Amino acid sequence: MRYFSEIYHESTQYIPHGSGDPVIMHWEKQAYADKRYEGCNRYPLTAAFMPLLAPISADYLNPVCVYAVVHGGEVPDGVYYVDRAESKLVKIGGVDVRKAILASFPEQEFITEAQTIFIYTGLLERAVWRFREAAYRQVQMDVGSACANTILLAKSRGQKVFALGGFVDDSIAVALKLGATEMPMAAIAVFPEKSMVAFNSVDDGVGELAYSNHAEMGAYAGEDECRMEISRYPSRFMLQNRLENIDNLNLCMKVRRLNVQALPGDEFPLTPSKFTNEYYLRELWYLRTDKKVAAPFVHGTLDLDDFSSMLRWLELAQLNAFGAGLIKIWVVVFDVMFVYAGVYRYIPVRKSIYMQSGSANPKKFNKCFAVPEQVQNSMFAVVLTSNLNESCQVLGNRGYRYMNLNAGVLAESLYVSARLLNKTAREEHFFYHDELKKLLEIPETESIISTVLIGKSPAR
Repeated sequence: MRYFSEIYHESTQYIPHGSGDPVIMHWEKQAYADKRYEGCNRYPLTAAFMPLLAPISADYLNPVCVYAVVHGGEVPDGVYYVDRAESKLVKIGGVDVRKAILASFPEQEFITEAQTIFIYTGLLERAVWRFREAAYRQVQMDVGSACANTILLAKSRGQKVFALGGFVDDSIAVALKLGATEMPMAAIAVFPEKSMVAFNSVDDGVGELAYSNHAEMGAYAGEDECRMEISRYPSRFMLQNRLENIDNLNLCMKVRRLNVQALPGDEFPLTPSKFTNEYYLRELWYLRTDKKVAAPFVHGTLDLDDFSSMLRWLELAQLNAFGAGLIKIWVVVFDVMFVYAGVYRYIPVRKSIYMQSGSANPKKFNKCFAVPEQVQNSMFAVVLTSNLNESCQVLGNRGYRYMNLNAGVLAESLYVSARLLNKTAREEHFFYHDELKKLLEIPETESIISTVLIGKSPAR
C-alpha cells in the first residue's frame, strides 16, 4: 500500500510541463488575502511578546502568517493577527473566538491555561509561483522555521513552550476566517516560567505527542484512487492538505517520540558545546534578520568544537518538536577539523555520529544541486530524511506535515547556531533527489526532506 504522501513527495522532485499538469492553478485569478484588518484595534508588538528574529528560509516570500490567542497577557484577552511589518497586534476576535479556537485542540485543561498560543498559517499564493507543486511542502518547512524562532526566544525568557501539531484544521480556519489559499499548519503554546500546568504537562508527554489521523483516513489507499481524486482539486498539494487534516480528535492516536538505537559503523563522539546553553539563549536577543546570500562559500576548515556545538544545539529548539523521532539526520563532512570526510548518521541521544560511507566527493555532491556553483566549499551538510511509508503508518498522511515542520525547525536551529558561530547555514531547495540519495548511499526506503549546507560566506 502506498500512501498519497509518498506520491505527492515524488511529484515535488520533478515538475511536469504538459497541458494536463494539475499544478496549473491560475493563482493570478485568486483574490489575495486582505491582512489590513481596517477598523480593528491595534496594540504595539514588543520583543517581549513576539520574537523579532524572523526566519529567512522562505526566500523573503513571507508565506507564513502568525496569529496569537492571548489570555492574561499585556493586551486584552482575545485573538490577534501579528502584523510584523507594522509591529502591531491587530485584534480580530474576542473571547468567543478564543473559545472556538481552543475547542479545536486536545488536552483542554492544558490548552486553556496557556498564556499565549501562536497559530501559524501558510499563504500558498505567495510561494506557488516560485516552488510550483512543491510550494505546500516548502511553506510547511517555513512554518517550522518560524516555530523554531518562537521556541528559542521563549526559552531565552525562561518560559515553558510546547509545540502543538494536533488540532481540527477546519475549525481553526473558520474561526480565523481564513481564505481558500491560507491553511493552518502548526501552533506553539507558551506558559509562564512557574506555571504548574506546564510543569505537570511535561511528565504527561504534552509537547512530545504527535496526533495521528491514520484511523480517520478514508478511501485514499491506492495510487489509482488518489489519481482519480486529483481532478477534484486544482493541485496535488491541495489534495495532500485535505488528507492531512484532522476532522475528529477522538479518532486520533497519540504517538510518543520513538527511541533511536545506535547504528553500525565507526562511532565519533562529539566534543562538548563551545558555549553553554544559557549563553546561547542569551545571545539570541542580539541577533537580527540577516541577509541571505546565494553565493559560493569561502573555502575554510571548520573547528571541531563549532561542528559539535551546532549538532548539540539542535536539541534546544526541540529536536522532535513535531516528528515523533521519525526524522533521520545525515551529516556529510567535507572539511571539519579531526573528522574524516564521509557520510555519517547523527544519533542525538548518544551525542555521536556514526560513519555510514567514506565517499564524500565534493564535486559529485555539488552536481546533485540545480545550481552547483552555489554549494561549493561547504564545510559540512545536514541531510534530513524520513521513511515516508513508516511515518504514514504511524501518523497517517498528517505524518508528512510533521516531517516538513520538523525539518524546518532543525534547519532554522542550524541557521541560528551558525550565526552565533560566525558561519552561514543555508537550505538548498532545488536538488536532484535520486542522484543525491545514490551518492550518499541513503537507503532506498528513505526520502530526502531537506538539505542544509554550512560554510563561511564571503561577507563573514
